[in-house]
Amino acid sequence: MWKESLLVVLSLVAFKEICDGVHIIEGLQNDHVHNHWKNIDEGGSMNSVDAKACPTIVTRADWKARTPRDRYNMTTPVPFVVLHHTDMAECFTYDDCCKMMRYIQDFHMDFREWDDIAYSFLVGEDGLVYEGRGWDTVGSHAPWYNFRSLGVSIMGNFTTKLPNQRAVDAVSSIINCAITNKKLDPDYVLIGHRQATPNRTCPGEALYKEIQTWPHWKPGDHFPPKH
Repeated sequence: MWKESLLVVLSLVAFKEICDGVHIIEGLQNDHVHNHWKNIDEGGSMNSVDAKACPTIVTRADWKARTPRDRYNMTTPVPFVVLHHTDMAECFTYDDCCKMMRYIQDFHMDFREWDDIAYSFLVGEDGLVYEGRGWDTVGSHAPWYNFRSLGVSIMGNFTTKLPNQRAVDAVSSIINCAITNKKLDPDYVLIGHRQATPNRTCPGEALYKEIQTWPHWKPGDHFPPKH
């Protein structure tokens, strides 16, 4: 009987479309095992940028990240920023956002079966930026774009409301930091997740309308990438 109950629970979870996402099989396709992998915790991905030009970034060590199973080097600067929301609970304090980061990583690694948390960086409504896979690591947040974009996700659900100004400012700051440190092309294109992956509502309707007023946003369907 317990087996049947477990199957029901897993089925219900599987039907929940969490925006960080792509379907499990797509995530696995994006996290191939390569011959030249390097552990993030050995490489110090934050060491490759000028901290003076960046906002405060909570490192993987700070939020107590698990060691990734594998990683693949990403060539920078990249031409795209793909914006997401996590479609989970919001967080407004350092402690709560660190807990949320661990929850998201566990979900991505244990349920989605990806190598690590999917995004390059995440942003909390405490106004801080949290290191995901970091600058130079291929993500698992949008097929076709994982090798050529920074995936930035704001923690929360922004279907009917906007994130607070602290979170919005933090997104702007991490983008400017990326440009300064030659991780992002100055002429980058900003798109919402729904533009990069069909049948998605991410980054939430309210936030998606908002980013259409941001610099570098480009309208239209960008799946697959046209340039």
